[in-house]
Amino acid sequence: MTHSLVELSDTRTVTTSYLVVEDYTKHPRLCRYGVWVGWKSEFTETVVLSYDHDPEELYVGWSINGTTVIDPGYSAGTPAWGAPAPGNPSVTYRCPVAGLYHRISLSSTPGDANQYLWVSVLYRHPNEANAPFHVGPSHSVCLSGSEIAWPAAKLAETQACLARLYDILRRYVEVAHVGPGDPVESWLGELDGDEVARVDALLTTIEQLNRETDRLLFEAIRAELTGMVQWARSPGRLGMPAPIEVSQSPGR
Repeated sequence: MTHSLVELSDTRTVTTSYLVVEDYTKHPRLCRYGVWVGWKSEFTETVVLSYDHDPEELYVGWSINGTTVIDPGYSAGTPAWGAPAPGNPSVTYRCPVAGLYHRISLSSTPGDANQYLWVSVLYRHPNEANAPFHVGPSHSVCLSGSEIAWPAAKLAETQACLARLYDILRRYVEVAHVGPGDPVESWLGELDGDEVARVDALLTTIEQLNRETDRLLFEAIRAELTGMVQWARSPGRLGMPAPIEVSQSPGR
């Protein structure tokens, strides 16, 4: 029998709010220019996931970013109350939720930037006391601890610019769009510092190249962008990937 892992709730509890002024000439962000003024809120975001398996009897546990945090055992696992998530220590998880081990909650720390986690269901059947557990469905979770309300006109300009760059990226790299909250789109919007110049230069340059006469440079840039996309989709991603070295045969 197939059961679904669903996002049961997504709530935010605001802790503080205040005015912010950001100079993007000093702190670069992709597709943002000049000085912006906005209203920042810091909060705890809590997402509850549920693996409802009625009427099938199962012992349910969980893994986060590939690490088992609740073993699906006959003793109903070991409770976790505010433990740090593997790979994302500023995020805490709780299980059981309302006494139910087939539910797990994940909470951000106020002020956090976006945190990406990969959560998977683990389970055993009643007759599998000493058997290895099974891996059930997985779910990608994005949590934040802050948000800034910027002027709508500036956001519209930024979104149009990011959409153009995303289209360029898709011309040269296979990008499987997964809808709202797509990790690659989110990654482009979150780039800052030296990463902005690096990605912008790669996308701008590859558009100007001829695939035949500039073949070596074209393939090197495409390999670099492919590595970035793969990294952007990886669970619990931290830091940008190092530049990729593309070897070429002499005389070619």
